[in-house]
Amino acid sequence: MSQQKAKYPKGKHPNSLANLKKGWKPGQSGNPKGRPPGIKYVSEALREQLANDPALVDMLAKKLIERAKENSNDLNLLFERTEGKVTQPISGEGGGPIEVNIDYKRKIISAISRHAAANGEDKGDPEP
Repeated sequence: MSQQKAKYPKGKHPNSLANLKKGWKPGQSGNPKGRPPGIKYVSEALREQLANDPALVDMLAKKLIERAKENSNDLNLLFERTEGKVTQPISGEGGGPIEVNIDYKRKIISAISRHAAANGEDKGDPEP
């Protein structure tokens, strides 16, 4: 493979990181105009179609019920859509409460306090 002579001086290539524009100012939006009017999300279009066609809703519900009889994944989907997802509680050792090492807790509180002080925020007295 032969080496080719560079077209651009170092750092002057159009794709060079040095040519990137600086970021936005604090509080400035990266998309000030927002989403163009008239553009829909798929979920919006589906809601409109389902709202305007009750027969379609019934047909889809029946199809989902048929599939749920054959497949446990579809049965889970059916229950999640009708009853909501099952909560998954967390606990510490032996099913007891989660315990945090007191030294670790102090380090966390100290770090939060230092951050607040550096940013001029008053968070009050930290707990031990």
